[in-house]
Amino acid sequence: MSEPTSAVGGGVVVLAVALVGPVAGEYIAILFGALAGSLWALGKMKTATRAAGAYLVVRLVLTSCVITGPMAWWLGVHYDLPANQLLAPVALGIAAFGDRWSALLDAVGQRWGIGGGAK
Repeated sequence: MSEPTSAVGGGVVVLAVALVGPVAGEYIAILFGALAGSLWALGKMKTATRAAGAYLVVRLVLTSCVITGPMAWWLGVHYDLPANQLLAPVALGIAAFGDRWSALLDAVGQRWGIGGGAK
């Protein structure tokens, strides 16, 4: 197979690095923290199949990636901590919490009197 001779492929790579480069390290820290936490949660849970385990890991990593930024920002504002240094530990904690998020949200809802009614 011959090497591509057009500059389009190289231009796309250069554009991607220029756009995402400054924040790539933060996303990688979040991703590694989330992956470590999800594997920790996977070790504690019983899954029927490998596919179910893989689905759990993907779900926890994606959830952690979405929630980590706002939570690290909130912790940084309220506790005067640098948010960029909290990204990996927060992602690890969110993913390690595992599938217990629904129980936590139900408990918070009952405490505040929001939802969480009879099932």
